[in-house]
Amino acid sequence: MTYQPMDLRHHDRHRLRREPLARESLAYMFQLPDEGLAGYLYTWVNGESVAGSALFLYGPAVGEKPIEFLVNGIEMPEDQEFDDWQVGGLHVSHGEAAETAELTFRGDDVSVDYHFEATSPAYIYSCHPEGSPRFIADDRHEQAGRISGTLRFAGREIEFDGMGHRDHSWGTRHWGIAQHWKWFESQAGPDYAVHFMELHAMGNRLLRGYVYRDDAMAEVTGLDIVYEYDENFFHHSFDALVTDELGRDTTVRGNVFARYVMTPHAQSSNNEGSVALEIEGVPGVGHLEMQWQRPYLEYIREQDYVRERATPARPGIQALR
Repeated sequence: MTYQPMDLRHHDRHRLRREPLARESLAYMFQLPDEGLAGYLYTWVNGESVAGSALFLYGPAVGEKPIEFLVNGIEMPEDQEFDDWQVGGLHVSHGEAAETAELTFRGDDVSVDYHFEATSPAYIYSCHPEGSPRFIADDRHEQAGRISGTLRFAGREIEFDGMGHRDHSWGTRHWGIAQHWKWFESQAGPDYAVHFMELHAMGNRLLRGYVYRDDAMAEVTGLDIVYEYDENFFHHSFDALVTDELGRDTTVRGNVFARYVMTPHAQSSNNEGSVALEIEGVPGVGHLEMQWQRPYLEYIREQDYVRERATPARPGIQALR
């Protein structure tokens, strides 16, 4: 069995190389389909100990223009850990046992109180026999959990108590190497969680991820996924069949209810889709990010390839088996 429990020291801050693209980042996700709202709390620090933070809110409840709070260029002490991490309006406090976290965000007319409690072990990419693909990070880990808290914006107050996800990566990311990736996280109650990252780069298809079910964590060994997209090449539904090293097949079906386009680098365009879904028929939530090289997107849009082929018929789960 290749999955191995993660060393808890990786919940702490790492020492980075002093390179322009070296950075360490934390992301805490939330998807609230009943409220028509999704988003994430995000912070990062580079190899020179200069940090930033962000809050992104998007979805039908927000409207066509997402809510974005972004600060950067904040100098941090090199020995400052994530147990008491304050960057701009975002404060992060990791619990001593590394199983919990408390986050708060305070901005103009927006505030978030967010509690995370792990429901699955942390999965670290370096437990895969071939390790973490070095062009995206030295390493990273992903974890499902229960989230609760309060969100206030535009005169509304929303209390939430459901499932969510966090990730933590460190190292140097070379945005121009991956031709495409699909990064996916999902939870259906505390008993089911699926994560995968499928990367296409330099002629290779790389797959990392985990399935958590039946109280057992296992490395993903196979992924079949079909999806529908629109004329903007943005996905809006998908079916996936995920196999793992324990020989289990896990089906995931989802529909995107909230969209956001992120451009983290001039070379890259990330279509962020927050999803209402089912894992083995159990209702849940998740997020499917599809990264594309921007020159590729621009070319196929100019040629009208997308418009001509948008929303193809998808064969569905049964055809994937």
